[in-house]
Order: sequence, then structure tokens, then C-alpha cells
Amino acid sequence: MDNDMKQLIQNLQQSDGGHILYCFNELESYIENEATFIIAGVEQGDHILVVENDRIFPFVYKKLQLHLDDEQLEQVHLINNFDFYCFHGDFHPATMVHYFLENIDSYTKGNQHVRTWGHVEWGHDDQVSFAIGEYEKGIDKLIKERGLISVCAYDDCRVPVELKTNLIKHHGILITDEEITILANG
Repeated sequence: MDNDMKQLIQNLQQSDGGHILYCFNELESYIENEATFIIAGVEQGDHILVVENDRIFPFVYKKLQLHLDDEQLEQVHLINNFDFYCFHGDFHPATMVHYFLENIDSYTKGNQHVRTWGHVEWGHDDQVSFAIGEYEKGIDKLIKERGLISVCAYDDCRVPVELKTNLIKHHGILITDEEITILANG
């Protein structure tokens, strides 16, 4: 999958960007793909906004350190995913889209390119599914307007069927641990 991920990122870099849905099952594959995405972006001169949890990112960072020097590592910007998605105490779509925009604008104002990787997690609140769908709809519009490359990652076993159907509507590419699929709306 490593080479497939690199090729996908190269293709998206030459196009108008892309909104990628990554539904993962295997944590090791997930970590490898996240590191590959970040390394490819940094090597092409982009800043990477990573929204990840504190349990996983240290494993990704170890892989980054094997391929990137200190100066390149400064292009990787981490935000804890709980802090990001619950910025105002709840999972509110409009607030999160605005917060996302604020974060990417801090890099794009300096004519720098930015890519994003967001690991979306939530508690046991079933009402969050609707909010996530609305958030992804807003992010999809923003990504298309700005020509960004953005991955939204979900633990597949935690995504109800209705939510996954909704997520697929708002992403142009679906990645699993094994394959990459261009979606009809992509």
C-alpha cells in the first residue's frame, strides 16, 4: 500500500487536490499510511496539519524521524484530535469547519501549501453521527474550493453503516488498509 499511497498523493498534487476517506482496521497499516502521507507531503515542500490522538502519534513520529531531518519535521504540525473535534466542548460542525479553516489559513497566507490528516474519533454519543456528516460536508466544500489534499481517517469498526454511507457521499476517494477506490463523486 505504501507505493499506492505515494502514487495517489502525486496524482492529487498534480490535480485540484482531493478529499480522502480512510476507513482502517489494522493499526499498523494505519500508522504506516499516515507516515507515508506525511513524508510525501513534506518532501514536496508542504506543511502537514495532523489531527491525531496522543496514543498513535508517537508511533507515527518515530517513522517520520527515520525519513525526515529536523528542519523537515518542523513542517509537521500536530493538534490533539480530541482538542480539535471538541474545541468548544462538543462536536459542532460549523465551529469545527471554521476552526479547520483558521488552522490551514495560518499556513496558506504565507503562500505555503498545506495538507491535512484528521483522525476522527468521538465518544459513545450516537447523535454525533449526524454532526460528523455535516462536518464532512462542510470540509468537502472547503477542500474543493482551496484545492487541498485532506485525509479523514476513521476506525472502520466504530463507523455505523449510515454514517459510512454519508461519509462516502462527501469524499472523492476511499482508502482501506488494502486498497484505494476512486468514488463516483470524486
